[in-house]
Amino acid sequence: MRFTEEQRCLLWLSAAEITADRVQRLLAERGSAAALWADFAAGKPLTANAEALRMLTRYHSAIAMDTLCERIQKKGVTVLFQEDSAYPPLLNCIDDPPYVLYAMGDAQALSRPAIAVVGTRYPSGYGRNMARSLGYGLCQAGFCVVSGMARGIDGCAHEGAIDAQGPTVAVLGSGVNVPYPIENIGMYRKLTDGMGAVISEYPLDATPQTYHFPHRNRLISGLCHGVVFVEGRIKSGGMITVNTALNQGREVFAVPGSVGQSGAEGPHTIIRDGARLITSVEDILLDLGLSPVTDITQAKPELPPLGETPVQQAVLKALFQESMGMDALCKQTGYTADVLMAELSIMEITGQIRKDSGNVFAIALRTLRP
Repeated sequence: MRFTEEQRCLLWLSAAEITADRVQRLLAERGSAAALWADFAAGKPLTANAEALRMLTRYHSAIAMDTLCERIQKKGVTVLFQEDSAYPPLLNCIDDPPYVLYAMGDAQALSRPAIAVVGTRYPSGYGRNMARSLGYGLCQAGFCVVSGMARGIDGCAHEGAIDAQGPTVAVLGSGVNVPYPIENIGMYRKLTDGMGAVISEYPLDATPQTYHFPHRNRLISGLCHGVVFVEGRIKSGGMITVNTALNQGREVFAVPGSVGQSGAEGPHTIIRDGARLITSVEDILLDLGLSPVTDITQAKPELPPLGETPVQQAVLKALFQESMGMDALCKQTGYTADVLMAELSIMEITGQIRKDSGNVFAIALRTLRP
């Protein structure tokens, strides 16, 4: 893989673990990553973080970057930038998409429609079985299963997907060459051998840090059309992923548990707040407007949909952020209800959108076409 100068400069920023939101602000201020490279050479600070400054200095030479790029290639790492056609389109639409995404394994798994399965690291037997069953069934239905490769629910969902011959994607809180937790090394090897992929926005050799994991959860939900919360407390990583999913306009599903069990606390809370209660993959498919016998194995996401007219384009742009009713659509698009009604009827008939209970409009998953 040959990198452009701009891409090399983005890899340089990534090596220092400068966050996506910070890089977005810097690029808006100074125009390009190459300009940031030049500014750093001129002594203009990019960060006050001492460790980040050390890493920026370490890699701030053509020789250092040549060595880094060569190492990336030797390890078989695929690097995706936002402008790449293979960059996941759903991920590119969140507020702070990663400017560099590293992948090992079959990066084509990222082109498949995806559902995330998340939950506690200490599940009950029921939770383990549900996560495995959902992972297996979702893959059989043609979805890619996304999770974080943590012990517990994450690992069970990946195992179910692997049993169904995948694909499944693990989003790491470390570099893609640093499997974590180490007890899941066997799973990691299956994914990197082609049963799916491991991905990360963190550079090679990045160690798992506590603050990495809440931040990476936005990628788990951002890659997917929906998130399934199997088991977990209200204050948990699973709940963080649920909240990011809601902020990103994704569907949220919850598996009901036994009353009084700690693992049922989170799912029951979000069910009361309006999450979709599911007990099987068939429930997920029906809630997404798909038939349980739909074969979407060859489907490729074309999101956000383009729309046939300026009105449709405005509607799709608004709905891609979140589902909304007519009043909110009028406010977001600037069009009157009369104008929108005519277009919404056409879009519903053509399968671009769906109308849920309460006259709430949402992007339809069947906009995925083979």
